[in-house]
Amino acid sequence: MIKNSILFLFLLAGIGSFAQKTLSDYSYVVVPEQFEFLEGKDKYKTSSLTEFLFNKYGFHAYLASEAPNAKRCDGLYADIKENNSFFRTKLTVELKDCRDKIVYTGEEGVSKFKEYRKAYQDALRKAFNSIERLGVQQKDVVLTEAETETEIETEAEVKPATTPKNQSTAKSANIENLPDAKFLNYKKEDTSYLLRKTDNGYFLYEESADAKNGLILAGTVTVTTSEVQFTDDQGKTYDVYFDENQNFSVFKGETVMVYRLVR
Repeated sequence: MIKNSILFLFLLAGIGSFAQKTLSDYSYVVVPEQFEFLEGKDKYKTSSLTEFLFNKYGFHAYLASEAPNAKRCDGLYADIKENNSFFRTKLTVELKDCRDKIVYTGEEGVSKFKEYRKAYQDALRKAFNSIERLGVQQKDVVLTEAETETEIETEAEVKPATTPKNQSTAKSANIENLPDAKFLNYKKEDTSYLLRKTDNGYFLYEESADAKNGLILAGTVTVTTSEVQFTDDQGKTYDVYFDENQNFSVFKGETVMVYRLVR
């Protein structure tokens, strides 16, 4: 009996590591803008939340309309399956490869909320608990539009966030330190944030269970040739400094707000 239990645990560990290796070997995930069980694009912000949660847990996720120009078989294709019962909203995350083969099915997320928006978002977040445990870290997306020079980097020791001593240093921040990734996760104290790249800089979102889609816009980061600035939700502008590890600091008078990259 003990031998059988040990063998069962060993098999479970093997399945988990296999899933992690397989999903990490892909470079991106495409999220549909409408799921079959809902009417209308991004109904109840389910597509936006799915994209956010994939990015939060180590994937490079894109809505279908924003999918990168990359090899199709480098990507995964997400779907959410609904299996509701009386007074329960049940959702499951499913991933397929370019040949429409299911490569991963997550655990079911169950919500007891009656209001549709809350129910779907709660069930969706719970469905991603099993994905979080996989510890996926997808490789970089390789675009096929044009040849790009790739700098080979060695794995470096993660250093603590470095904060310049004054605002003049922030104004002359090295533009090369700015992140290239479409999405990055940050932490400030105990609060999680999502940094989303735009044409002119970045949007910074605070993760909040009280928000309709789970995210609140905390401010925008604007990049020019001479400076990087942060504008908060009150319209106030402050200097920003990105260090070599892509942690960033916002200078609010004498106060320095440090956002650390979550790797």
